[in-house]
Amino acid sequence: MLDLEFPLAFGLLRLCAEGRPDETAAVDLICHALDQGVRVLDTADSYSLGARDMHYGEHLARKAVAEWGGAADTVKILTKAGLTRPKGRWVPNSSPEHLRKTIEGSLRNLGVDSIPTLLLHVRDPRRPFEETLAALAKLQQEGKIQNLGLCNTSVPEILQASRHFSVTMIQNELNVMDRKSATDGVLAYAKMNAIPFLAHRPLGGHGKVTKLAGNRAIKPIVQRHGITPYEAAFAVIANLGKPVIPLLGATRRDSLDSSLRAARIQLDAEDWAALRQRISFAARPQTSALLAPPTSPSDLAPLERGKGPGFEPEVVMVMGIQGAGKSSLVSQYVEAGYIRLNRDLLGGSLADLVPILDDALLHEPRVVLDNTYPTQSSRCSVIRIAHAHGVPVRCKFIATPYHDAMLNVVGRVLDRYDRLPGPDELKSLARTDPNLPPLGALKRWQESFEVPSPAEGFSMIETVPFIRRPQPGTKKALLLDVDGTIRTTQSGEKYPRHPDDVVLLPNRREVLSCWLAEGYALFFVSNQSGISSGKVSQEAVDAAFARTVELLDLPVVEVTYCPHKAFPVTCFCRKPYPGLGVMLTRKHGLDLHELVMVGDRASDAEFARALGATYHEAEAFFQL
Repeated sequence: MLDLEFPLAFGLLRLCAEGRPDETAAVDLICHALDQGVRVLDTADSYSLGARDMHYGEHLARKAVAEWGGAADTVKILTKAGLTRPKGRWVPNSSPEHLRKTIEGSLRNLGVDSIPTLLLHVRDPRRPFEETLAALAKLQQEGKIQNLGLCNTSVPEILQASRHFSVTMIQNELNVMDRKSATDGVLAYAKMNAIPFLAHRPLGGHGKVTKLAGNRAIKPIVQRHGITPYEAAFAVIANLGKPVIPLLGATRRDSLDSSLRAARIQLDAEDWAALRQRISFAARPQTSALLAPPTSPSDLAPLERGKGPGFEPEVVMVMGIQGAGKSSLVSQYVEAGYIRLNRDLLGGSLADLVPILDDALLHEPRVVLDNTYPTQSSRCSVIRIAHAHGVPVRCKFIATPYHDAMLNVVGRVLDRYDRLPGPDELKSLARTDPNLPPLGALKRWQESFEVPSPAEGFSMIETVPFIRRPQPGTKKALLLDVDGTIRTTQSGEKYPRHPDDVVLLPNRREVLSCWLAEGYALFFVSNQSGISSGKVSQEAVDAAFARTVELLDLPVVEVTYCPHKAFPVTCFCRKPYPGLGVMLTRKHGLDLHELVMVGDRASDAEFARALGATYHEAEAFFQL
């Protein structure tokens, strides 16, 4: 743990990003902070103006320490990795390749062979956290990093990271307006384990600092000590004591000096009593299980409770992607007498289920929970609560592939509404229908999923294979994309805006006649985003389809299309989503084993893959 005479850190973000002072002024300000006793400089590879300016903050810290007249070896420079700056934006990237590349850059810019302390800036939601943690641990094993920590994190994530490396520092937001890191137990965990806790945004951040002027919680401190609301707010964080290290940020000497003065103010019992009347930095009671020492299934205390022979207390976690089929499995446990805890039924968040589980286990030690639970951190609190009650946790993972899950979700929508709602209606329905996941939810689950491991504390992990029920359809069908597959235009436009502009592509009638002779029915399945964008009317689209069928002179059972916007995709009916295909198979009794899709785009191929249909590229399909 950092043992500093003056526990205060200087964050360099505002000296590096938009609105920053020139380099000379920034170096002078850092040197002034060092003169005043600050010995921790907090920077990051991404503290810059953008992608071309990466590692500026590290360069600045190194230069300031070199020019400062004091003992350079007493200054600790902390840096971070895991954010990129494309076009000045802040975008997470914690791929192993990016982490290795950026840490090599940090080593060069800091002028060291091994980074003393590196923090993961933020968790990358696009990739499994386990992959990121393993990559950092490997870099540490190679000697490129001495100490590792986490920023913007939670207790479950810290516990998960601790299985890969020793977490030696935590950096989270903490101030009188945002105390989430305290109430969620992160601060308490840091204290229990003597891990330095860097409190960033101690004044609430640049955008919220003005709200301190009217903050009632710190008003008594302002009046008793004759200081500004900003100094009072900073003093509160500085007086929380070890392991808290306030992280000040400033671009001017007067602001820096104000924070330095505030850090030296000593709050007494009367100050804290007045403060506690309005706010608290204590952890919520339901976080206690997270803070308890971890247990393994073999360490669980035996229960005296029971309900006759064969009764075994346990918590069952049924997990899997949205649309995996969890409810069917859970119903078997409910019939066997288990209490079901489900966020969709009870409302709230996954975190809200934890105190309910805690209470339930006092009365009925057989509980089943079903949710997506994609990551170890999302599962951690349930496991720890169960172990605190001496109850083992069984994992039931339903291994439903992405495309099968998507078919289930679309089928669920059709079951409920007998149609495919458009974007606006979907948004409205989602407010009251918890079983209607956002369109991107399945992709996000797939990207973040971490395979359940016994190391998490499960007593047993069972993988349940997905088996699709046989479909009743018997008819063979040929699903056809239209623009670029069946027709083109005289005008050269991507799609016709008038029926007279329609031109059939070569060999279309001849090839399709052969498929008709083999007993296949013809269907048009098309994306027509021009309607949504206003480039073409729905009447013109319908007329152009009618002209296409007329020129083809073959029976087309149904013409179906998505009229919604192309990007972002906000409906189930736009290819590559399989909505229109599922609707046609249900409506016309189509046999999924005799389903063929022909198209000319990647979205057509993905659409076919989602349906389980055979796919053909149009160019090859229509060759004679």
